[in-house]
Amino acid sequence: MSIPIIFVGCGNFALQRLQVLIDGSQFTPVACVDIDIEKAQESLESLQGNVPKGLTDRVYTTISEAKEKHDAEVCFIFAVAKAHSKLVIESLELGMHTFCIKVIACNQEEFKDVMMAHHRNPELMLVQGYNNQWNEAATKMREWLQSENGIGKMLGGVCICWGRQNMTTDPPQTDITTEGMFFNALACHQLCQLVAAKGLPKYVTAYIQDRKEPELDFRGVFGTSGGQCIFEYPGGVPFSYTGTRAAHGNPFGFASRWSGRWIIHGEKGDIKREGGRLTLYRDGGPKEDYYLKDLSGNLMEDDRIQFCAFYDALTMGKDREWLQQSSLDTWILMEACNESARKSKKINISQFKKHLSEKQS
Repeated sequence: MSIPIIFVGCGNFALQRLQVLIDGSQFTPVACVDIDIEKAQESLESLQGNVPKGLTDRVYTTISEAKEKHDAEVCFIFAVAKAHSKLVIESLELGMHTFCIKVIACNQEEFKDVMMAHHRNPELMLVQGYNNQWNEAATKMREWLQSENGIGKMLGGVCICWGRQNMTTDPPQTDITTEGMFFNALACHQLCQLVAAKGLPKYVTAYIQDRKEPELDFRGVFGTSGGQCIFEYPGGVPFSYTGTRAAHGNPFGFASRWSGRWIIHGEKGDIKREGGRLTLYRDGGPKEDYYLKDLSGNLMEDDRIQFCAFYDALTMGKDREWLQQSSLDTWILMEACNESARKSKKINISQFKKHLSEKQS
């Protein structure tokens, strides 16, 4: 049974996702929201397939107006990042399950406000969208990390991501102008896969690389170009990460390294992964070796899988708590990295999570 939705944002990236939702038939857009109605209506004309009749005439400037005029159960948000937290809160307070592309908040105060709205509406799902953890390669790595037929107990690991990403736009992107957006908007793509498989670590110590790269529009704003961190999981298990989006590039292109290069050691085996190529080593040698589908070129297939998981969680309760909590925990962990780098200290994740998520009177 298709779920009626309000879709927020009508830019190029957003419209690609709206097309995926229409093609999937699990969600039906009953209204759209954009600050520029005329431009949005022109863009919506490019949609193909089973587009709901009259959708181009149902574009509003606020979620509240759209909800007042149309019955919807879910809100999908694909707007500019700086508007996300207010849009998420508006959606939740109107009684809709909410799916928002990362980031749902640009700073700690915004995240606290979002969590307060969620606490007031605990029956509603709130999911921050990540598209890296749904492809075949990521799914197989998660299976090996969680299964006794994989590596068993994790003993340590490392993930690396590097590339050269031109962020030049007019006006400039939030990723360039807002502190901490390397971890919150880039490293999250790799490390959401770790959180989805192993949950949150106990501690993090992190460092920021503030590289200026005018050709790419990196301006030296704190925490926007790169970073490093080391997580400590229960039992003193270490996991390190190094990443940058302002490097000199690599011969395979940035997208081919978006999923990360991984080496993970366990009591029973080891994992080596580079994009879609991953190998499980056990008993002294390679046990399983695969070339699996990694990220699709435009990420639309990855988002299709993610939307299906969201639908299953809403309609059948399948992995509902995991889907919601792992997405929110990823934001918490990324911001803990920023906090550690700002204060040059080790951060206790459970205390930091409580600080961001606790209910306020």
